[in-house]
Amino acid sequence: MAQDNDDISARIAQDKATARSLEGTYLFDGARSGVNYPLNKMCMSLTSDANRKDFAADEDAYCDRYGVSPETKAMVLARDWIGLIRSGGNIYYVFKLAAIDHVSMQHVGAQQNAMSLDEFRAKLNGFKDADRPQITPETKGS
Repeated sequence: MAQDNDDISARIAQDKATARSLEGTYLFDGARSGVNYPLNKMCMSLTSDANRKDFAADEDAYCDRYGVSPETKAMVLARDWIGLIRSGGNIYYVFKLAAIDHVSMQHVGAQQNAMSLDEFRAKLNGFKDADRPQITPETKGS
């Protein structure tokens, strides 16, 4: 049992090291989760319709309500998606903010890759289904 846990821990450590080595990858793990907690808490609050209305009415004051730093607030107001992620924002929480503006994940991805939306979509369309491993009942879980 202890050996199994050691093997799992080693694989997790290797996966994290690999992810951290990829340029433009911002691994959101336990250590990073507290880096910009006020931003993540504020973005998570936007799941409530009442909170979205409060945010829309006064974004600046709404950021203050959650203790968002002035630097992060500037990124929120500018909708600097990649800046928010680099500052410790969880992509899933930051996307709740993007959704208020009806911005798709593709818009966020384009900014993260320093591309126009059309360039990013062309990149996505360059991946063909035939190039991807297909999951079938026979291969699922293997």
